[in-house]
Amino acid sequence: MRIFYLLFSLFIFCGLLNAQTVKIEYSGDPLPDKDRRDIEQFISHEVNFYMQFGLPDTLTLQLHVFEDRKEALKYLESINISLPFKASGVYSPKLQKAFILGREKGRERSLAIIYHELSHHFVREILGKFPPSWLNEGLSEYFEHCKVTKKGLRHTFTEYEQGRIRTMYMLGEVDLPTFLNSGHGKFMKRQATDEQYSYILAHALVTFWIETVPRDILKSLIASLQNKNDSSTVSERIDRVYPGGFPQFEKDFEAAYK
Repeated sequence: MRIFYLLFSLFIFCGLLNAQTVKIEYSGDPLPDKDRRDIEQFISHEVNFYMQFGLPDTLTLQLHVFEDRKEALKYLESINISLPFKASGVYSPKLQKAFILGREKGRERSLAIIYHELSHHFVREILGKFPPSWLNEGLSEYFEHCKVTKKGLRHTFTEYEQGRIRTMYMLGEVDLPTFLNSGHGKFMKRQATDEQYSYILAHALVTFWIETVPRDILKSLIASLQNKNDSSTVSERIDRVYPGGFPQFEKDFEAAYK
């Protein structure tokens, strides 16, 4: 089991430090005070991570929690929000709101889904309406697999996921240029039909960028993706910022998981 700690300074939630103000607006079924405190503590770590990529100084996060999944599905249908395959939560870019579709699987699981969905808001704040799907979902998966400890955030890339990546390589299923450059439709289709292929590969890629690649290189990639006048593909941008270009990136990524 691969574990990594993210160390960031904490700020007072809904307070001001480094010109950063954050507020969460809760709606739906009420959450216990302990859950709210845990969410706000965790989100402070997420915010500190995303701040390095140009997160706006003032943020309002909207979170709508349903205790019962059936009620959630009825409500989302009434406001014309369609769901990804077997989703436990969904983020609406139009409403800028995260929905948690039931808490039947327990407190810890529902909190992890909250961290996942709220991460989508941060990604769109730094990259706009159409971030690359692998990065958007990979970052959300990364934070879904984190827990707050005394040392900071502890991230885990599970043994199952590691084994799945090795199997992908063994079967010749990994085509990084195609995956990185794919649109959202292809990304979700592969996710729905191939044993969580897209989410696991995206999680692995983001884990590699955060835990293995020097932070200044990741910042250069994000800065490139923020340039809306650049029509280059993701793989072309990686080729420009990664030492040794895209071929070396492919070799290093494969070596990290084989």
